[in-house]
Amino acid sequence: MDRTPVHLVRTPAQWMVLMAPVRVEVAETLRLLGPCSIAEIAHTLNRPADTLYRHIDALRKAGFVREVGLRKAGRNAEQVFDVVAHDFVIDFQGDALAAENKAIRRTADSFLRAMARAIRDSAAVNALLAKSDQRNVSINYELGWLTPERFAEVRALVHRLKAIMDEGKRSREGRLYMTLAIACPVTRKRGVDDARQPAARPTRPKPAAAPAKRRKRAASDTPPPAGD
Repeated sequence: MDRTPVHLVRTPAQWMVLMAPVRVEVAETLRLLGPCSIAEIAHTLNRPADTLYRHIDALRKAGFVREVGLRKAGRNAEQVFDVVAHDFVIDFQGDALAAENKAIRRTADSFLRAMARAIRDSAAVNALLAKSDQRNVSINYELGWLTPERFAEVRALVHRLKAIMDEGKRSREGRLYMTLAIACPVTRKRGVDDARQPAARPTRPKPAAAPAKRRKRAASDTPPPAGD
């Protein structure tokens, strides 16, 4: 069976199944490789195959993964799995603002954990190169104000990045990369609104007034005015 372009996830409980840290990597590996066995997923993720069966089963029961056939592996037959869609999108029903925010937070946590693992594993074998003529890693962190129009530009760039990575899935040329792009509003208990205003220029402190006794003594030492 072919994948559908987009699978809409209607309930928070279903989304949370997908966003478990290992499961999100399993689903992305299936999106990358296409129909494959648990052994192939384990090889790509560098995880023991016997730890992945329960995650595949949970994804299958939640409707994200399906078994698409059997194939021979030596003397045995192995199951082949695939995701049901190319992309999964939150579309919770009803008044779901709190649930959407919780789901977005869980999504970011899972994605960040996967990226941290990728960076850690590459750094462990000195595979990250920072010299300008050999650079193979890009990291950026920014704070700035965005109008709705500017945010739309940022979102378009994220979509462009996804399109590039999706093309890489199809071509399978070059080296395997992981990318992660997140842009979100910043909310603080204090300080953000104040930061909009430029810092006030420092003023030079006025000299302190002389103590009262000293001023009185100085007045008594002043000679009287000359008479006519």
